[in-house]
Amino acid sequence: MADRLARWVSILFDSSILSLPIFIAFGYASARTPGLLWAILMLLLVTGIPLAYLILGKKRGWVSDMELTHREERPRFILVSLSSDVFALIVLWLGHGPHLLRLIILTYFCLAIVMFTISSFWKISMHMAGVGGFSTALVFVFGAPALWAFLSLPLVAWARLNRRKHDIPQLIVGALAGALITVLVFGCLGKFL
Repeated sequence: MADRLARWVSILFDSSILSLPIFIAFGYASARTPGLLWAILMLLLVTGIPLAYLILGKKRGWVSDMELTHREERPRFILVSLSSDVFALIVLWLGHGPHLLRLIILTYFCLAIVMFTISSFWKISMHMAGVGGFSTALVFVFGAPALWAFLSLPLVAWARLNRRKHDIPQLIVGALAGALITVLVFGCLGKFL
């Protein structure tokens, strides 16, 4: 039972799944209906392209599983994610897309650079980075009522430990990286975009 629960927590708290409600909420908070359309487009670019890479990679054998269990598989995946982030930022910039979506995608981009650098020599938890980053972004956008989102961190940490995907330092550094990069983008860089 615990293994099955840990697996479902890992699936539901993956960045590709979490991005759905976050992008929709940020798009709607930005510009109602046009913001929702922007959010859907950004989801297709920022989440769809890397997900397609994983599915194709699994079929062709260059990816062992959807969680990128082997550290060596991560840098190429992150480069694909970085490319889709850059493309999405260009589309948002040229199309004058919503500010909040620009911020969250810039956060994705900055976090991907950090993940790429660290994954070259150490296995950091991308799940915890995503949850830490999204939780921090929610607080920036919706204020103190969104602090509840941080309660997901211990749950995700438990799931990743239970599945033997990470050790405690990898989980802590992942969560801190996600939160700190989000603070940097939303708190500092956001004023200039």
